[in-house]
Amino acid sequence: METYVIVRIHGLLQHLLGAEDYEDLIDGKGLWEFPEYSHVESDDDVTTVLAKIDQVLVKRLEFLSKLESGYRGFVRAFSDRLELGNVKIKLRELYGARERYDIYAQYSHFVSLEELLGVEEESEFWGLLEETPYHSVLSTKSLLGKSLEFKEAYLDSCYYAYLKESLHRHERRILRELMDLESLVPASYWTIVLGEHVMKTCMKDGIFKGFETGLMKAGEFSLRALLEKLGISWDYAKKLIDEGQISLLMNEALKNHLKRAAAEAGRRQLSPVYVYYYLLLAKYERDNLQRIVIGRSLELDREKIRQALILL
Repeated sequence: METYVIVRIHGLLQHLLGAEDYEDLIDGKGLWEFPEYSHVESDDDVTTVLAKIDQVLVKRLEFLSKLESGYRGFVRAFSDRLELGNVKIKLRELYGARERYDIYAQYSHFVSLEELLGVEEESEFWGLLEETPYHSVLSTKSLLGKSLEFKEAYLDSCYYAYLKESLHRHERRILRELMDLESLVPASYWTIVLGEHVMKTCMKDGIFKGFETGLMKAGEFSLRALLEKLGISWDYAKKLIDEGQISLLMNEALKNHLKRAAAEAGRRQLSPVYVYYYLLLAKYERDNLQRIVIGRSLELDREKIRQALILL
């Protein structure tokens, strides 16, 4: 069945948008002109369009997760980053820090979306997560006094620990390095936000276990080492950090990871790498489209919108 899934993915790749499609959309082409997004209406407001874009990703992920194969657990764990996104939106909402265009994906696995939306107190929020992979290390009591940034980093770390553990032995042997590399992106971001000392301490104490990788030896952990593993020179990274362009830096890291995944998928077209590569492309299509829609609604310069996209 694994071979059947990969053959299906070869076909599904043909339905994904390409670089020229994104350029056309930036220049004003209607999203509804693409078959996969024909349900989008020209007079939909921004929030509605964002939600309809989400629907396409959810449909693609649910289709794959229902196919009988040894990849089902990994596909489901990858899909659960949508639930993680919902969890983080709710947490920021409790802090009064919800972003203007944050929307809840119509997806749930471990947590009922209805229950999540109904949470009013942070203690209730963490209590709801206690039986999930997103809150698997610290106690709720020890978390409550931490900063919002620390809590988001903790959620990311728990998710990546869960994602890596979802791999079967065969998948782990082939995919672990790419998975480790992906987890270095949020690890880099939170190192910038929280500082190296906090990150090193949390790594040492096992609090941020999802950011542990086999890509660097004990004692080598530093922001510079993380970014260089992601193919970004320290001079370039420092320039972007000094300019406050952290989002651009993270996008560069994600692009480099995607290029690495593409190269591996090209060499291993009948392996779990190909499944992972498709999942990444489908996720980034959602992200790219939402950034274009938001960028156009804010009348951002086309180059700024293009910089925000994650493309090969």
